[in-house]
Amino acid sequence: MSSIQSSLPKEGLAGLKENFRFDFISGFLVFMLALPLSLGIAKASGFPSAMGVLTAMIGGMFVSFFAGSRLTIKGPAAGLITICAGCVAEFGGGPEGWHLALGAIVVASWIQIILGFMKAGSLSDFFPHSAVHGMLAAIGIIIFAKQIPILLGIDPSTLKGLSPIGLLERIPDFVMNANQPVAIIGIISLIVLFGMPKIKNSFLQKIPAPMVVLLIAVPAAVMMNFNTTQPAYALVHIGDFWDSIGFNADFSGITSFVFWKYVFMFLVVGSLESLLTVKAVDGLDPWKRQSDYNKDLAAVGAGNAVSGLLGGLPMISEVARSSANVRFGGRTVWANFFHGFFLLVAMLLMIPVIEMIPNTALAAMLIFVGYVLAAPSLFYKTYKIGSEQLVIFVITIAATITTDLLIGVASGIVTKFIFHIINGATLRSMFKARYTLIKDEDEYSFTVQGDAIFSNLMSFKNAFKEFDAGKKVRLDFSKVKLIDHSFMEFLKHFEDEYTRAGGVVIVKGFDRFQTFSNHPLAGRKISKQYFPLEEEPAPAKGELVVNGFGWVQLTILLGMLCALPLLIVGMGKTEQVQNAVQQDPAIPLEQVAHVELLLLENRLAIATALVTPTPEIISHNTAQIVANIEDIENTWEAYLTNQLSPAEKELAARFASNRNRFINEGLKPVILALREHDVNEANRIVVRKLRPLFQPVGKDIHALVKLQQKDFLAFQNKK
Repeated sequence: MSSIQSSLPKEGLAGLKENFRFDFISGFLVFMLALPLSLGIAKASGFPSAMGVLTAMIGGMFVSFFAGSRLTIKGPAAGLITICAGCVAEFGGGPEGWHLALGAIVVASWIQIILGFMKAGSLSDFFPHSAVHGMLAAIGIIIFAKQIPILLGIDPSTLKGLSPIGLLERIPDFVMNANQPVAIIGIISLIVLFGMPKIKNSFLQKIPAPMVVLLIAVPAAVMMNFNTTQPAYALVHIGDFWDSIGFNADFSGITSFVFWKYVFMFLVVGSLESLLTVKAVDGLDPWKRQSDYNKDLAAVGAGNAVSGLLGGLPMISEVARSSANVRFGGRTVWANFFHGFFLLVAMLLMIPVIEMIPNTALAAMLIFVGYVLAAPSLFYKTYKIGSEQLVIFVITIAATITTDLLIGVASGIVTKFIFHIINGATLRSMFKARYTLIKDEDEYSFTVQGDAIFSNLMSFKNAFKEFDAGKKVRLDFSKVKLIDHSFMEFLKHFEDEYTRAGGVVIVKGFDRFQTFSNHPLAGRKISKQYFPLEEEPAPAKGELVVNGFGWVQLTILLGMLCALPLLIVGMGKTEQVQNAVQQDPAIPLEQVAHVELLLLENRLAIATALVTPTPEIISHNTAQIVANIEDIENTWEAYLTNQLSPAEKELAARFASNRNRFINEGLKPVILALREHDVNEANRIVVRKLRPLFQPVGKDIHALVKLQQKDFLAFQNKK
């Protein structure tokens, strides 16, 4: 067992005492990030600005006691802005629209709690990644379009009725008619938000950029006398916050179609976004703890019920603040609690200061969030996975922006199905996993048939739960016609987790496929020269299960499928998030030791492929080498975020340079030769290139391990 896993942070009151310093500091830093974002999200959603802070307070101080995830931060999310604003507008806008929208939020939260208790947390696996990311990007573009005029000081009352396309078309007019003092503060805020992540200073990287924006924008607004020289809409307005908290939800619209349309949208979007964030943050957890998705879904539902009744927005496990919590060193749910506690203190003592914040600064923050959601790099990354993924991604964006969010997500899912049918998917396998499973004492043989795609992924996940830890699992894909990107990501995650738990995974049959791109997790279909011989799956025992669900869960799934036109996904996702910087020297020691182990595994995989060059072994070993390269990259990036001594920095830089040459001039040519089944050429490259290039790499990583061992022993002696 690793040193990290053997010292898991305690939970409950014992965890509060043990990790108080870490969680208290992280909670405070997350609070500084959450305060301005909560204000901006609420205002953009058509809610009173302070209601965003109320939502985050409830998410921190109430939901923390029931949450099923340890490191996520609960609060309002930019991904729900469009739905909230649409709901308020369709109910007539103003206070009346706000109160009726709260009724829909509360009803959705009740259903969310029921789904959590019915263990429906795995429903998020049904939605294809390309459609999810396309919806995410469309939301980012819509946020950008709606916040540009606010940034430039345009009167919001003149923007009513304009579509996102209309707003984008009028940007030149907004620029020509900009309120100069307001626009100057907004543009400076944008420069800070986009510039700070590029500053390579460990101290500055710990300061939330939105807080720096406020430290500039508030004094600037005071110096320019915004409260007397600018219109009322130029500054944040809180009013009598505490008197406005009460029973605010209005259920009088419950008999209307609009009410139930938004109930479904709040339910599905909020649940999906929250579950996907929990999954992502589990991957960032230095202790690799697994969250309880169903418990967390019910907890978020309970928080939404309280928030909606009192006047707040719908909350989720929010990805930007959650990843920041990991980066700031949070260890338990108490970090989320402290973030809510500091927001409470702010609303008790700082309302006059909060009302000095110019709305242009909040608009700049939301524009930055919109850019992250729809960054140009996302288009390229999607294309690298496969051209068909880019088509789904773009169609989802275009349909969402030109029509509405409902049609957008439905268009993306339908396009995904069309591509699967074109690539040979059959209706027989589209919604139901087909496989045979043979259990031996120490080994499982799992043969997949038909298709392995997003729409039957839940069933495969249910089947994979049959594998007890620590055994050998043989996965045979020689009878499969089509595997999509969603399944490939799931397969990689399963291999990593099962191997980490002491098991062995052997994948067979991938040499029969033609991939849609060079990406290691790209979708693939069977090559024309192969024709899989299908067999009927072994008959199932026990109660009838369709696609991994019993009858009760199946009813929920069918109901949600019937409501596909009402589904929209917002998965607020920041750009690449660094792993948390821990002061415990056991963490960097484990990181460099893990890198050294993966380097040795790659050498062993090459040697095995050269000694036994069968198609199955070459396919499996080269795929494992590629996965190890990616694992090393991620681990190395996390290692570099630690506090390194000058000697370690010099050694790390030398190792990185030598490893890049080793990969590009040695490892990749060997992989290419093996995949072309040119064993002689692979042998020649190993002897002449790979071995000499590995010597400095192995020497450097071993030296780093020794340095970290020395630091770890010194730390232990001090304790």
